[in-house]
Parts: sequence; structure tokens; C-alpha cells
Amino acid sequence: MSSGLPPLEPRPRSEGLPPIAPRPERGPGLPRLDPPPPAGPLPPLSSGPAGDGADRPAAVPKRRVSRRRLGLVAAIAAGVVLAAGAGALTAELVDGDGGPSSVPAVAETPTAATASPPIVGADADIADAVSRVRTTVVQVRTTAGSQGSGVILAPSGLIITNNHVIREGGTVSILTSDGRQIGAQVVDADPRQDLAILRPQQTVGPGAALAEEPDGGLRQGDHVFAIGSPFGLQNTVTAGVVSAVGRTNQEGVPMIQIDAPINPGNSGGGLFDLRGRLVGIPTSILGPIPGNVGIGFAVPASRVKELVQSAP
Repeated sequence: MSSGLPPLEPRPRSEGLPPIAPRPERGPGLPRLDPPPPAGPLPPLSSGPAGDGADRPAAVPKRRVSRRRLGLVAAIAAGVVLAAGAGALTAELVDGDGGPSSVPAVAETPTAATASPPIVGADADIADAVSRVRTTVVQVRTTAGSQGSGVILAPSGLIITNNHVIREGGTVSILTSDGRQIGAQVVDADPRQDLAILRPQQTVGPGAALAEEPDGGLRQGDHVFAIGSPFGLQNTVTAGVVSAVGRTNQEGVPMIQIDAPINPGNSGGGLFDLRGRLVGIPTSILGPIPGNVGIGFAVPASRVKELVQSAP
């Protein structure tokens, strides 16, 4: 298992926030509201402005309609509506040859369709895939001081890592996800593709399945996740999307560009798709600073397969 978290770097004391700028002098402000009219009774509706009362026609008195008359009018209107509806229904039923088969079926009230099962989100897919493959990723250490990650391959049980993790020499050991430390031997290495194959001295656990397609069958925008040991933090999962496929490095080796955060220690770990297949081996990052800036590169799984098939 991984050791405790590394100590945080000391941060310089903040100089504090800048003083608040003085507020400008109060301006003239908003214009004052007109004073409310004096309190008193409301003027009658028929009266108008002073001086024009004689020119306005007298108000027409309203006639009061009795409640009985209103009820009679409402009953007559309802009867007319019902009669019109019955006439329309009768016309619908008798329009035809009069046989029972000619009577149109009464349309049922539409109901909501049965809801389809909820679509599983990308977060749930990644969590499920991680639970299936996290034990296939190991931490790789050398006595020369190098540290990185590696992936157990199925069905051979060999471990794939980056060449730059073991190129300084020294004895190689791996730390499994369940905390076992096992020795390993370098059986093949390809500096051009930055890949190396290790053979553990003991059975280390289940392996990951390699994607067969070029570039892992990935498309731009596909969700992927990486598992490794950035800064020694074993079994760290980061996720992102495929930024581009078909990139090549300075050696002409094809690369998968991703935005999943990878940092020193992720080297040699696994890049997986949502099916849990190993689609690449994170090998490098590009940016103005040593850490991740969202531009990482992985060697496609097809290159890993070729190297494993040619290994002694």
C-alpha cells in the first residue's frame, strides 16, 4: 500500500488584499418624488377636471339584472352546447353504411409511454470499469531510484511499463495493488517506443485485456481513464477524453493525445476505455511546467501487443 501523503511545500505569506479605494463624493442623488395628494374622499367617477363638468355627458345608469334571469340565460346556453355535441356525435355514428363494423372506434385518452431505463452516465461507467481493472496496475520501483507504474497483461502475466522507468538500471521490483512486493526481470525493451516488458518472479494477479484496433479503436472525444502512481500515490485514477488520435512523437511513433491528468509516476501505467480494455500506456506530457497541463500522450495498445508477441 502507498505511504503517507508527501508534505506540502511551504507557501509564502500573503501580502494581503489591496486597500479598498475611497468612495466618490455623494452626487446630487435622485430627484425628489412629487408630494402625495392631500388626504380626503375620492372624487366621484362622473366628475372631471375643474371647469369641464358641463361639457361631459351624464353617466348612463346601469340596469341591474336579476340573478334569476342570469341563471335562465346560463341554462339555455348549456342546453345549446349539449345539443350541438349530441348532434355532432350522432352524425359521426350514422355516417356510413349503418353496419356495426362501420362504427369508428372511440379514441382512447393518450397516456405517457413507459419510461425507458435511465441511461448510465459516464461517471458510473468509469467507476464500474475502474473496479474491474484497478488490480491490474502495479507500482514499479528500481534500486537506481526510478519509480513508475506498470500493467499486468492477460493472459501472459507479463508486465508492461515505460522504458524510461527502468533504463537507469538496478534491481526492479513491483508493488501490487494488495501490497505485495515482488521482484521482476526486464525481458525486453524498446527505447524508441519507450516500452519495456517485465517478468515477475511470482504470480501477481489478473491481467488487463489489450484492445486490438489501431489507436485502441478510440475516437476523438471518447472517455478514457488512467491508473498509476503519480508522485508515488499508488492506484490513483484520473479521467478525461481523447483529445486526438494519430499524433506522432519525434521518433515517428504513433501516440494517443489525452487530457486525463497524468504526472511523474503515471509513466508505464494503464490508459483504459469504458469497457475496461487497455488502450494505451501513458508515456509523456507536454507543457511549460513539469506537472500536468492537460496535454498527455500514450503509446497505443497495438504497439504493446507487437512488443509482447516478439518478446523472448
